[in-house]
Amino acid sequence: MHISSSRLPLRRACPTRSRGHLSRSGGRARAGLSAVALAVAVATGVAACGGSSGGGGGSTGGAAKSDSSLLGPAKAATGTPVKVGWVSTGRTQAVDTSGEIRAAQAVVDYANAHLGGLHGHKIELVPCEDKSIPASAQACGNQFLREKVSVVAAGSPGQTDPWLKIVAPAGIPVALNLVATQASLSTKDTFIWGNPLGSFGTPAAFARDKKLTSAAVFVIDVPAASEPAKQLIPPFFANAGTKAEVIAIPPGTADMTPQVQTAQKNKPAMYHVIGDPTFCASAIKAIKALGITAPITALDRCIGADHGASIPGGFSGVNIIAQANVDPSTPEFKLFDAVLKAYGKGLKFDAISMSGYQGMLGLVRGVNSVPGTDASPAAIATALHTMPPTTYPLGGGATFQCNGKANSVSPNICSTTGFIADSDKEGTLTNFRSLDTTGIFKLGAS
Repeated sequence: MHISSSRLPLRRACPTRSRGHLSRSGGRARAGLSAVALAVAVATGVAACGGSSGGGGGSTGGAAKSDSSLLGPAKAATGTPVKVGWVSTGRTQAVDTSGEIRAAQAVVDYANAHLGGLHGHKIELVPCEDKSIPASAQACGNQFLREKVSVVAAGSPGQTDPWLKIVAPAGIPVALNLVATQASLSTKDTFIWGNPLGSFGTPAAFARDKKLTSAAVFVIDVPAASEPAKQLIPPFFANAGTKAEVIAIPPGTADMTPQVQTAQKNKPAMYHVIGDPTFCASAIKAIKALGITAPITALDRCIGADHGASIPGGFSGVNIIAQANVDPSTPEFKLFDAVLKAYGKGLKFDAISMSGYQGMLGLVRGVNSVPGTDASPAAIATALHTMPPTTYPLGGGATFQCNGKANSVSPNICSTTGFIADSDKEGTLTNFRSLDTTGIFKLGAS
């Protein structure tokens, strides 16, 4: 059986929450980079805006029983302890992402028992909750200085820049899974394992793979979604040899037939949908109602709790752009399941635990891929800059490498990873695969 993404409480964007205007500066920030911080609200579903309970929720949707042998032989950390700061939104009145911290701790326990810790040193996690408040995030930064951590890691925290601007000047490297703010994209010794731009570039790669020459992109018309879509999608699709028209539609539009009819005048060879489950359902419903047979791609967060019940035929035939490969048959998912069962203390599979797992294991794998026993901040930064291609957690075999060459949008992004999967009527995802994104993520000269 395969994962039902309806059981995966994907984090959702906060359309009204602004991260502020981003300026282009310092040579490393290329043309259009200002859009990237906004893009993260759509591309990763900022944790501060929603999420599952700290208890985890969800399930592995019928994955095989966990095999503890997947953890590998015992290899205990024997060196002096090394402190690793960890930032998560945590528990607030609006959201509970404390499961992300628990997942990070599970990875720490696994690494200390089976991976030799971090460069042979026992890892001590120093967690801090930013509460989606800048002042709390600043307090986290100050805490990490007091605790003398060697590196700060995170999955997809609601607040990044306030603490990053405190720890970076102190020479402390920063390791993130999916974050894209101006500071995280341009600050020295900051590393982003995944590809926060996959929501915009992966469908372009799909178009190239299928030899489709034109696309219509429907995006929910809120600043955090429509503005980056307008800036990033046309060049990404152009890099794929495809012309893309971005059509912003107000949230709450129940019948999108007029917009689809207008787009159809240009006879697009594919449609891509960016929005929340209600928005996506309206768009897909209108496309299907008009008898359009062109391929449809949509984000995984389009699949909501109703399992596509409001869409004739549901999500059948829709190609889903995903942030991780959660096919239970893959070795990476089996390891994830084994780590959570062995060290998660009841934590279940969901988007929150997945984020914590990817963020922390990415750090351990990256540092340990380079020989050495030095776990100082400078040594960790050097290891990450010089690491070879390394298996990306829950990447279905994809790799990441932080040599500054993976993604031309920012040298801090360590991969162009993006996944696509088939969906059945109810949103159950199968046939996860990575697409060739070579040359897609370019924005041209500044």
